[in-house]
Amino acid sequence: MNIFRHGIASGDPLQDRVILWTRITAADHADIEVKWEVAEEDGFHDLICEGTSMAVAENDYCVHVDPDGLQPGCRYYYRFHALGETSPTGRTQTLPPQDTNHVRFVQTSCAKFNAGYFNAYARMADHDDIDFVLHLGDYIYEASNTPPAGQTPGADIGRPFEPLYECKTLADYRMRYNQYRRDPDVQKMHSLLPIIPIVDDHEFADGAWRGGADVHDEAKDGPWTARLASCFRARWEWLAIRPPDPADPGRVYRKVQFGGLADLFLLNTRTHRDQPVPLPDMYSESRTTLGPDQREWLFHEFEHSSAKWRLLGNSSILSTTWRDDLPEECRLALLKTKLIAADAQGPDYDQWDGYPFERKLLLDLMRKHPLGNNIVLSGDIHVCMVIELKENPFAPVDQPVGIEFINTSLTSQNLDDKMKWGYRTRSLTHENAITRAFPHILWCDLDSHGYNIVDVTPDRVQVEYWLVDTILERTEKERLDAVWRVNSGKPHVVRIL
Repeated sequence: MNIFRHGIASGDPLQDRVILWTRITAADHADIEVKWEVAEEDGFHDLICEGTSMAVAENDYCVHVDPDGLQPGCRYYYRFHALGETSPTGRTQTLPPQDTNHVRFVQTSCAKFNAGYFNAYARMADHDDIDFVLHLGDYIYEASNTPPAGQTPGADIGRPFEPLYECKTLADYRMRYNQYRRDPDVQKMHSLLPIIPIVDDHEFADGAWRGGADVHDEAKDGPWTARLASCFRARWEWLAIRPPDPADPGRVYRKVQFGGLADLFLLNTRTHRDQPVPLPDMYSESRTTLGPDQREWLFHEFEHSSAKWRLLGNSSILSTTWRDDLPEECRLALLKTKLIAADAQGPDYDQWDGYPFERKLLLDLMRKHPLGNNIVLSGDIHVCMVIELKENPFAPVDQPVGIEFINTSLTSQNLDDKMKWGYRTRSLTHENAITRAFPHILWCDLDSHGYNIVDVTPDRVQVEYWLVDTILERTEKERLDAVWRVNSGKPHVVRIL
């Protein structure tokens, strides 16, 4: 019957525990008892721990287990049993011990099902030295298979969304997660690597903010608060995640610590923010993308961090991609990749560019931190970029306060996809124009799909850009395209590959 057709998964690892997940598919059943097992080897001869849980209709038959008593930095195997069937075997691991001097993880985002195959998920799972996957949001896309103007339609490769229409209800979002979790590449990644996710707007609706979204009409779609609650509920059901605050189902922001090596601050720049607005209203000092509670938390935790490195997991690009005298040769590429406003006459107010006062406060905090060593890991914009963070990026004397590494998308369309020209052909001219016009943008690739691997030691942070050959068919081919390094105590980043 294959009641485990959505596979298994693990996530939100700590030093002594990790969330284990599965989902039971069985018609005409009420509550279903599910047995789980954890062992140090995949033969399960000597169990570390075991127990039972229940798959219930209220939670869409999704099962979450949080076994404790595990050892730091150890690899474990797990599986589930129910209704006479046994799930595939999963592999996971706990966070490194407090005295660790090395952590290595994937940075990824933006998996649009109808845009291409998730080859990058399968390829990151092929690496045997990854601690976890940092997913920076857009794990699903809520969009219609025939989207409105302003959204990019999918590729014609036979991967339509389920449902075909835009997700708006709890049942809709559950169906969309259900589709994603049946994908073999999604299942491979989840079966081998624990995930630590945050959110972007497409877990909810395009252009989501605290009180609504670009495509949400309360007259037709009902209260935004109800839709948002459904989104968070479906996300918790279908992902292996541990709520940072069980009393607040909408809280995503939290901190992951790697002893004295690094603190990873995970942000939510979507559902706490003020509504994005264009010039000149964006310059109001009262405007926030973090919201007061998250900002107070972040600034306090960041200021008091004594770790060697401070890493920010951030779904919106922090650096500016606008200048008042923007060269025309940059305008098309920045417009099509949504790095400037839709009228091409101002900053992209959907990113941190739309909240300049709060961004200045954050950059000031980075500049004043006595240890320095600030790394921002960002997603959302579907392109590769390496950027030196400066309060005034056009002032040559300004030293960077940190480095921003932006991963490209898993499948969501970037410049060559949207313009329908050849891969790594005409985009190169636009990339060169952008790096000439923006001295703080050291490198960009506007065409490729893939993921990053972030490698952290006390002496340096190294970021590898891994790219797949295509997303229009399944392939095992990938390449290491670039490697960038930030040395401890040094303000600049250098390319070593």
